[in-house]
Amino acid sequence: MTIDQALLQTFREETRERLDRMVDTLLAIEAQGAGPDLIATLFRDAHSIKGNCGMLGFGEPAQIAHAMEDVIQAAEATGSMAGGLIDPMLAATDAIGALVTGATGLAAGVVAALQAQLGDGIGSLSDAAADGAAANDDHAECDQLAENGKSTAAVAAEGATVVRGDGRESSEPAAPAPRSIRVDAGRVDQLLDVVGETVLHQRRLEHLVNQGAMDGTGVEAELGHGQLLIDELQSSVTHMRALPLSSITGNYPRAVRDMAASAGKQVQLRLIGTDTQLDRLILDGISETIVHLVRNCVSHGIEAPAQRVAAGKPELGQLEVRADARAEWVAVTVRDDGQGVSPALMARATETGSLVEVLAQAGTSTAAEVTELSGRGIGLGAVKRHVESLGGTVEVKSVSGHGTAVTLLLPLTSSMVRLLLIESAGQVFGVPLANSIEVVSIAVTLSLAGRESIDVRGEAVPLLNVSEALCGRACEAGRKAVIVARSDRRIALTCDAILDEQEVVVKSLGPLLIGLPGYLGAAILADARIALILDPAFLVHTRARAVRTIAPAQPVRRKSKVMVVDDQLTVRELERSILESAGYGVITAEDGRAAMDMLQRDGEIALVLTDIEMPRLTGLELLAEIRADPERSSLPVVIVTSRGDTEDRRLGAEGGADAYVVKSEFAQEGLLTIVRRLMDL
Repeated sequence: MTIDQALLQTFREETRERLDRMVDTLLAIEAQGAGPDLIATLFRDAHSIKGNCGMLGFGEPAQIAHAMEDVIQAAEATGSMAGGLIDPMLAATDAIGALVTGATGLAAGVVAALQAQLGDGIGSLSDAAADGAAANDDHAECDQLAENGKSTAAVAAEGATVVRGDGRESSEPAAPAPRSIRVDAGRVDQLLDVVGETVLHQRRLEHLVNQGAMDGTGVEAELGHGQLLIDELQSSVTHMRALPLSSITGNYPRAVRDMAASAGKQVQLRLIGTDTQLDRLILDGISETIVHLVRNCVSHGIEAPAQRVAAGKPELGQLEVRADARAEWVAVTVRDDGQGVSPALMARATETGSLVEVLAQAGTSTAAEVTELSGRGIGLGAVKRHVESLGGTVEVKSVSGHGTAVTLLLPLTSSMVRLLLIESAGQVFGVPLANSIEVVSIAVTLSLAGRESIDVRGEAVPLLNVSEALCGRACEAGRKAVIVARSDRRIALTCDAILDEQEVVVKSLGPLLIGLPGYLGAAILADARIALILDPAFLVHTRARAVRTIAPAQPVRRKSKVMVVDDQLTVRELERSILESAGYGVITAEDGRAAMDMLQRDGEIALVLTDIEMPRLTGLELLAEIRADPERSSLPVVIVTSRGDTEDRRLGAEGGADAYVVKSEFAQEGLLTIVRRLMDL
């Protein structure tokens, strides 16, 4: 028997869909019992798989499906399915999936396992089961197919016989089946309609040109209509490439069940918003990433039942995979209600200002031990790098003892992107518009710890030149800057000119340059020039590394620490760099509440620099709590804020602040003078 490759591909896709549905049904039966509707659905899928396999000569999977039918019919007759049958039935679905893609020799063991769970064997079911069983005229046919020797799946895998387009058979190896996706018929119809309109538009243009009947107004109108058609074509094709997140999460319930059983845990998985659409290439790229995050949640996020009860939690752990559309982005969040990140790692994150950066460092792991499920301290770093290579970003939030949420913020499509075009040293670059906050003119720069910054409405934003970021060589900065944001960090990317805003098709840099850091790809512009598309994550991290690696000048002995408290990461990092350059030990906190927690734990803090406007606990409230604490009432506190009016200064003085520094009047040496004076008291 010969099988056309397109037919074989369709058969495998349909079988995979039915197997996935069988897995979902079996898990539902395990959770809520064998209701009549679930049994009927399960039998219908098993029967269809058996029939399809029989028609195409896949004897072994047909034999397994036959055995599964008998188990299902026994469950229908008794109104229940023994718990011991769930695992063999799930194993049977795995075996069928492997057999239709080329494996052989699995049927005997799988059928034997099903028979063992039924007690007397499938061939001798109870009378009640036999009376309730429907006649299966095709059993003998399937058994005969199984005796034909090598399965057709194995033949197809070896490419032994292929039907050619001219009807002749060839013994040449079969070419791999092309990748394919299923597309809703309505989308295809819409695309055909737009193509038809585009053809008519071209013919109308040809007619008008040939007749010489086009004036300026007519040309403009036709060009405008043509642009609308192109936009609609682009939208239609983009939507055809999009697939729902559910296309990669179909096997998650089964996988989580098996992982939890292996780890001795109880876990309930919830899939929310999985109908959210993403570009197929993006989905392919994050499939293993999400699996890795789910495994982490089960392996060392969610606790064992006894631990959860001791912590006042229900035995059943909660795991959630959620997708939410956010304008041009999709946020995919994996959240658990487990033990969360350890207090030690949370403290490190407070100091550095970013939990994701701490967890992404090589060697950092939240697992107490390495197992088959838990990683080896390299997981989140790989996740972060991979997501950023797709043009996305990673966010992590955690509360010790209460769980962790990892969010992948991903672009809707990887093929089209809207760029802000800039020019630097004669080269055109593109910055993704989604990461471009605003454009500013550079009038005055601040020099903090030897690094230039600009003031943007009271916030010090570090400057970075494109050539410095990509080539490592300093050059004169342009007088324009684009404020580029990534995660919770900002930089001011300097350039010579702001050119335009365009939506472009992203092109690969090619095999020779594909690994070059700093670029997401390239684009051919309307004027035929090539624009290199910059990677915002690379730019922001490059500037952050430059700030952290400034060599300390004339270091002093670090007998005590300075704590910097500000809800703006950039301000914290700039103040940290100034103080560390002068030789002081520095820790940071993102608000007053975090600062008070750190003061309780660390007795070496000798001075506090704090902003006023912060969430949870403001700078003035922090000052009041410090002054009310008998052990810390004399601790020096310096207010560093953008609020410089007389009333604010009065409140700071009445609250007991030792010094008051306005950010708009900020001077590096002045701050160090204040710190040295107060630290020497």
